[in-house]
Amino acid sequence: MNKEFGKTITHLRKKKGVTQKEVCEDLGISQALLSHYEKGIRECGLDFLSRLADYYEVSCDYLLGRTTNPSGGNEIEVSDETQTLDEINRRKTNTYCMLNRKLQVNTTSVIYSILAEINNKKLTRYVSEYLSAAQYSVFRSLYKDNKSDELFDLNNPDIHGYCKASIALSEARIKDTLTHLDVPKMNPEILSEKYDDSYTSLHQLIKNTEKALNQSFKI
Repeated sequence: MNKEFGKTITHLRKKKGVTQKEVCEDLGISQALLSHYEKGIRECGLDFLSRLADYYEVSCDYLLGRTTNPSGGNEIEVSDETQTLDEINRRKTNTYCMLNRKLQVNTTSVIYSILAEINNKKLTRYVSEYLSAAQYSVFRSLYKDNKSDELFDLNNPDIHGYCKASIALSEARIKDTLTHLDVPKMNPEILSEKYDDSYTSLHQLIKNTEKALNQSFKI
């Protein structure tokens, strides 16, 4: 990360007129972690970089010192000028995939860390079956090889319906098992301290999912 990154986000915070505490409450991280970012002691992940850009209404390129224009416009590199629209869109899609991959990986890491702390084999199995069925179903949709029988043993046309049923069953088992267990206390501050950078991904995934749910179903 550019060494000027810390100075830039400190300047933006002061310009916005908010304290470190307020930023931390808005973005769901600990004040100690934000302080480390601003002092240049630690580097933030790509997902948090994107959240900072949205929060301060600037571009990621501006935060990284690649442009002096906060909006990121009017300072296109020569290489960008010669790129086709297809290439630009591909680059944006690749960045989007990379950011979401990190959100998923880090969130899964938090989930399994909590499961390890609870230390219940059945609960871990049910959560694993839930997540695996969802991933399996998505991959089956993406898989286009005509010789699918070489990879999959099950080729029932209703396989996605069975996956949905498996997810629903696993969810019911998870809820039932949790009623008999002591679950560690959790709140944003505890999660942020325990899981550090991974928590920023979890927090962003929560916000992204709730936004998508609200847009789709007007919850």
